[in-house]
Amino acid sequence: MKFKIENSEIEIIFTNDLSPEFKKKVNQVYVIDAKVFELYKELFGHIKDQSRIYLFTASEQTKNLDSLREIYKFLKNKNVNRSSRIFGVGGGVTTDITGFAAATYKRGCRLALVPTTLLGMVDASIGGKTGINLENIKNGIGSFYPAEKVIINSDFLKTQTEPDFKDGFVEIVKMSFLENSKLLEMLQKKANIEEIIKEAIRTKMELCQDDLQDKNSRRLLNLGHTFGHVLESVSNYRISHGTAVSIGIRAAAKFSLKKDFITAELYDQIAEKLDEFEFLVSFSEKYLPVLLEKGEAILKQDKKADDKINLILFKGLQELFVYKTENSSEVLNVLREFADAEA
Repeated sequence: MKFKIENSEIEIIFTNDLSPEFKKKVNQVYVIDAKVFELYKELFGHIKDQSRIYLFTASEQTKNLDSLREIYKFLKNKNVNRSSRIFGVGGGVTTDITGFAAATYKRGCRLALVPTTLLGMVDASIGGKTGINLENIKNGIGSFYPAEKVIINSDFLKTQTEPDFKDGFVEIVKMSFLENSKLLEMLQKKANIEEIIKEAIRTKMELCQDDLQDKNSRRLLNLGHTFGHVLESVSNYRISHGTAVSIGIRAAAKFSLKKDFITAELYDQIAEKLDEFEFLVSFSEKYLPVLLEKGEAILKQDKKADDKINLILFKGLQELFVYKTENSSEVLNVLREFADAEA
C-alpha cells in the first residue's frame, strides 16, 4: 500500500519476514521496546552491529523529555545524520517518541516504523503524528512527520496480551463510525484481522492524505479522544488509552444525545456496537476528585483545542462532525456520568 501526504511518500509493507530489512548494510539505527527485544531476540539477531540498538523501556510515564534526551545522545554517539534511517520498533509509545526524535534530530532523519501492537499498526504509526507527554499532558510536544516506511508483521500480535489487543481494537471500532469506512460491515461479518488492519489503515490514510496537520477532515479521527485524554491524564495513565477512548466514544454519544443531535435509539445502537466487543463502560470514581480539580485545565491544554474545546460528535451512526464549546463544565459533567464505584 502506498500513500502520499503532502510531499511525503509513505509505503505500508505487509510481511512476516523482517530479516531482509535488518540485514541491510546501510546506516541504520534501532530504537526498540525492551520487552519486544526480549521476546524476539532471534529476529533482532539479524542486526549485525548490536551496538546500534537502543533499548527503550516503553510506557506513557517514560514517553517524556528525559527519555528523548537519552535517545538524542544515542543518535549522536552513533554518528546518525540526515541520510541515516532510524527504525522505531514497538508499540505506540515507542513509535511516537522515535518518530519525534527522527523529526527533530539534525532537523529530520529518515524514519521507518515497525509497530508491534494492534494499536500501533492501525493508529499510532500511521498518519505521521509523533510526540511525547509533557507534565501529564498527552502528546503535549510533538510534530507531524510521516515515516517513509511502515512495516506490518501480524505475527507480533501472537504475543500481545488480550487487554493490549483490545486497546487497539477500540481504534478500529472508532474508525468504523466514519462514513468512508467499510469496517462496520467487516466487523459484522467477522473478517480476518489482517483484512481489518488493511481497511483501518486505508480509512485513516484517506483522511490524513489531504490533512496532515489535523485541521479539517482528519479531526474526525479524534472521536472519543478529547474525553479519553482527560481520563488518561487524571489517572496518570492507569486508565489505558483504549479504555479511555472507548469510554470517550460513549461520552461523545451521550453528549450528542443531550444536545439532540441524535435520538435515544441511535445512542443505544452506538452503545450496542461498543458492547459487542466488551469494552469497559465506566471508570473508577476514585478519579473524580482529580477530574473535578484538574479537568478544566487538561481540556484547555488539549492539543486539539483552539480558543474553544473541540469535540467530535454524532449526527448518525456513520456521520460525525466537529462541535466547538467554551463550556468545559458540560464536557466534564457528561464524563462524570461514566464514573462507577465498582469499576
